[in-house]
This record gives sequence, C-alpha cells and structure tokens, in this order.
Amino acid sequence: MKALAALLVLVVLIALSRAALSSSEEEPSRAAAESSLEELLADPQAALGRRVRLRFQLREECVRWNPFVTRFGEADYRAFDVWSDRQFLWEEQQWNAPLARLFVRRGSPPEQALSPARRLARFEAVVEARQLFLGQPWLEIESVRRIEDELGEGTLLLATRGREAADQARWAVAREAFEQALLGAMPPALREELRRLREIAAHPPRDPARHERR
Repeated sequence: MKALAALLVLVVLIALSRAALSSSEEEPSRAAAESSLEELLADPQAALGRRVRLRFQLREECVRWNPFVTRFGEADYRAFDVWSDRQFLWEEQQWNAPLARLFVRRGSPPEQALSPARRLARFEAVVEARQLFLGQPWLEIESVRRIEDELGEGTLLLATRGREAADQARWAVAREAFEQALLGAMPPALREELRRLREIAAHPPRDPARHERR
C-alpha cells in the first residue's frame, strides 16, 4: 500500500510539474496584447516597453544597418524588413516601403523560423519595443510562427494587373483580374480591399476623377 501511495504522489507531482511548465511557456503569448505595426508606429513613445502580438509579411533580410546607440548590433542580431498585414502590395508605393524592421537574436528560435522563409511569407509574432531611437520603436521578436493565408506571387500579379487596368478605366479587364486574384490566399485586410476594388470595377464611376486610391 505504501508503495502504491508513493507512486500516486509521484504521478501527481509529475502532472503538476508539466502543467506549470506548460503555463510558463504559454504565458508570453497570453500576456501580449493584440496590436499591429501601424498602431505601434503611430505612437512610438507609447510603444516603448510594450509586448504585443501582431502579424506581418516578410520582405527580406537587411544585411547591413546602423545600430547607432541601440543594442541591436550585427554581432548579436539579425534584421528583417517586413510589410504589415494590411499593406496593399499591388501598390508600387506600398511594395517599395516595408513598414518596419524587426530584429531577432542570433541563435534564437525566431531566427531559425525566419531564416529559411521566402518573400511574402506571413507570420504572427510576439514583439517588444526595446528601445526608442530616431523617433521609431526598435522591435525585437520574442516568438514567431508561420501562419496561413499568405499572398502568393501569382495572386499579387493578378491584383497588380487589375489595379493598372482600373487606373486606365479598362473596367472589364480590371474586374476579371480582381476576381481571379480573389481566388487565391491572402491576409483578410487585403481580401477586403480587393473586393472593394472589384465592386468599383463592376460599377465604375461616371466621373473618372472620383476613382481614387486608398
């Protein structure tokens, strides 16, 4: 009986230990408030020290940068330029202007997740604004995971063609391109915008000057 009781106590202790470990692993994600890159950059001072969970689209690694007086030197960190989850990448101006630069510590799990990823890969990450310099929050990724609904290159090409056709008032061509693009995967904000553009192409304004970009 004593052996059985000791065994039961051991099982309970193991279960409690695993529960505590699981709780500690999940805590960072629960503690991080939902946000976006747009929100963080809108008020840099308020962003300092905040831990948030946000989504982004990968552009490319930045291999050279000036860390100035921040902690983010090339010896300890890698940097990745990213678009927000809400940037309309068929717009040339948006494509050429990734919204933020995110940093990962060398040898960390986030580095291992981002290193093999290709352009347009979509991620959800917990980030913290570690420092404020030159009027911008310097953001470090604490954890990251790949998520679905990435914008594919073919979908992006169709959306770009539709946008160009709409600018030329070739509404039938634009509508068809937008409809084909909407068959592909993409972040929700981009899908909403393409649906809006499709509706404009389906019911074009009589006055071309009213057709404006967002």
